[in-house]
Amino acid sequence: MRVLVIGAGISGLAMGVRLKRAGIDDFRILDAEDGLGGTWRVNTYPGAAVDIASTIFQFGFRTHPWRRTHATQDEVLEYLEQVAKEQGLEPHFVFGARVTEARWDDRGHEWSVTTAAGATYRANVLVSAVGLLSHPNDPTWPGLPEFRGPVMHTQQWQHDVDLSGRRVAVVGVGSSSVQIVPAIAPVAESVHIFMREPGWVLPKGDRRYDDFELRRWARPWYRRLMRTREVVKKEWHNLTGRPSYHAGSKRNHAMEQLARGYVETTFADRPDLRAAVTPDYPFEGKRVVLSSDYYPALLRDDVHLVPHPVASLTPTGIVDATGVHHEVDVVVTATGFTAADYLATYDVFGRGGCRLRETWREGAFAHAGVTVPGYPNFYLLFGPNTNGSGAVSVFWKAEMQAAWVVADLRRMTRRGLSAVDTRAWVCAAYNVWMQRRLSRTVWATSNNYFKHSSGRNVTQFDGSITLQWLILKLGRPLGTYGLRRKEAR
Repeated sequence: MRVLVIGAGISGLAMGVRLKRAGIDDFRILDAEDGLGGTWRVNTYPGAAVDIASTIFQFGFRTHPWRRTHATQDEVLEYLEQVAKEQGLEPHFVFGARVTEARWDDRGHEWSVTTAAGATYRANVLVSAVGLLSHPNDPTWPGLPEFRGPVMHTQQWQHDVDLSGRRVAVVGVGSSSVQIVPAIAPVAESVHIFMREPGWVLPKGDRRYDDFELRRWARPWYRRLMRTREVVKKEWHNLTGRPSYHAGSKRNHAMEQLARGYVETTFADRPDLRAAVTPDYPFEGKRVVLSSDYYPALLRDDVHLVPHPVASLTPTGIVDATGVHHEVDVVVTATGFTAADYLATYDVFGRGGCRLRETWREGAFAHAGVTVPGYPNFYLLFGPNTNGSGAVSVFWKAEMQAAWVVADLRRMTRRGLSAVDTRAWVCAAYNVWMQRRLSRTVWATSNNYFKHSSGRNVTQFDGSITLQWLILKLGRPLGTYGLRRKEAR
């Protein structure tokens, strides 16, 4: 086939739509799950929802009449399924196909992709659309196999486990945890939250739209207008001053004061909790958590914050780092994902058999976040150093990056090329420039999932959406070159 896409989440759908609109119908979209949606299919834990405004959490070509200011998991999945059906993508999906290896053929200029079931797919172009948050960071605590109760990662929620009247431990205080705790606290006997390090939290302000607002959002022109307005407002904010993630910036200081004020107001009568939830690193050093009901949940008598990491498990509970044993019946591991370990779920081999994991041994990188030298006709959607620039969501980025792929396909057809590769020196120069920019951010000095074990920031982009748009527009013609099959012989 012409194109093979790995991943049927937001980026995979964006790629499929771009291909369809370009008149390219010879493609398949593989996914390990039994349906489309990616993150929004597998994360079904209680309280799962978007933490940015629904207004911008959608494709530009298909706005949606959301029911809430911040869409819930089921509503997002419903939207993605509607898009796939309306755009005619359903015949192109292959579900239950977990990719284990992708290998480039130097002579034939095509990719050979193998699945766990032993199936093999061959395609001229390979697009990885597996995203950042697809591989759980599963803990390996001593004693974990001996624990007698259910243990589940937030991405693998066991809906047959009844939490009513049970003592539940939630390990972690990131975005998933702060959604789960308020949702399960009213039904569980007790909730123990184990915290290695607190995060900065701001009120989310989420709510359901009233009937008048729902009637307005039902009008497509109004949705497009509000989406454009929101993007322009956020981008103007980005262009008129240093962002809040820049160390020492006025905005960083102002946002930190806002977050501290939220702590002070909520825990005015609880100095113990006030001290425990206040970070000792700059604002936005980690991903900021947005929630209006997490802090209030900590004030419940049946919710207990343990400001220490987990040391080990016993058959009946958890031992924290201070040696205290906590009796629990169920353990929820809200320990996040291996976001800095790109493509952890399958191997990629490029020209001359070079292995991508070895190429990335000091941390993932790519030219403009999309292509890697030595791996022709291989594209990354939501790849290294493309997260951030918060004026828009992953939807916009996926559409722009998918446009890059289609432009290369047209270039190959127009010039009689069989492959497109990336100039190593251009990729290197781009990444030196980006890493220098990132070194001035608060991300550089904080403990977060943005960084590889080498210390390299591999996930974030420093700059406005206008800058990212320019890079995606100019980076393709400047950084790539064409190949023909005879040149590889």
